[in-house]
Amino acid sequence: MKIAGTEDRWWKDKVCRLLLGVHLLSVLFIGYCLGFGKQAVIQVDGREITVLTLRGSVADALAKAKVTLRRADIVEPALNERLRNGQKITVVRVEFKEITTETPLDYQVVKKLDRKLPPGEQRVVQQGQQGLQRQYIQATFMDGREVAREILRKEVVREPQPKIIAYGPEHTVSRGQARPAGAVLSNHMPTIAGGKVMQVVSTAYTHTGHRTATGIYPYKGIAAVDPQVIPLGTKFYVENYGLAIAADTGGSIKGNRIDVFFDTYSEAINWGRRTVNIYIVE
Repeated sequence: MKIAGTEDRWWKDKVCRLLLGVHLLSVLFIGYCLGFGKQAVIQVDGREITVLTLRGSVADALAKAKVTLRRADIVEPALNERLRNGQKITVVRVEFKEITTETPLDYQVVKKLDRKLPPGEQRVVQQGQQGLQRQYIQATFMDGREVAREILRKEVVREPQPKIIAYGPEHTVSRGQARPAGAVLSNHMPTIAGGKVMQVVSTAYTHTGHRTATGIYPYKGIAAVDPQVIPLGTKFYVENYGLAIAADTGGSIKGNRIDVFFDTYSEAINWGRRTVNIYIVE
C-alpha cells in the first residue's frame, strides 16, 4: 500500500506539470493570436534565432533568446524600441584588441668639410643606422572583422644614427646650376658686334647626366655662355682650349664668363678658373 501511494503521487505530479505546461502554451498561443505575442528573428554570432514573446521590447526578445550583450555590442533597433511582429534584430559583436607594430626610422646624411681631404674627395666617417619606433595600436573588430585602428602611443626603441660624410674643399669646376630647357641650336652662327676678341673668365665642367640648354649631350668643344653677351650658336676659339661653340647656359654664367666642357673630372679640375681671350669665329 505504501508503494502504491508513492506511485500515485508521482503520477499526479507528472500530470500536474504536464497540464501546467499545456496551460502556459495555451495562454501564450492565445495571446499571440490576439495580438499580444510578438515574433522576432535575431541575427547574432553568425546564426538566426526565432523567439516568441509576450513582452514588447527588443531587450525582452533578446532576454527570451538568452542572448548576452557585452558593453560595446551594437543592437539594431535600439534595446528600448517596441517590437513589431516579425521584427528583425541584429546584434553586432564589437571587440577591441591592442596590437603592437614596429617601423624603421630613417637616418640622416650629414656632410662635414674636412680641409685635409683633396678637393672633390669624399670619405664616409660613420655609416648610418636606422632607428626603430614601436607603436601601440587599438584595433576595433566587428563580428570578427577589423574595421578601424587607433594609435594609442608611440615610443622610440632605438634612435637612428646619422651617416657622416667628410668632403674636401670645393674647387671651381662647374657652374652647377640649372639651365633653361627648350633652346634650339641655330643654323646661323651670329657674330658679336664691336669686335672679334673678348677677354672672359673661364671655368670648366664635366658630365652631369643632363642635356645642354640646346638639347644635346655635352662633349669637348661645348661651352656655356651668357646668351645676352655671346648668343647661342656662336663659334669661338678659346686660348689653351681650342675651338668651342656656345651651346649651353648656366645660372651662374653671367656677363663675360664662360664654362668650357671636359670629358673627365680631372681635366676640369686642372683647368680651374682662369682669365682667357676668346676669338670669335662666326
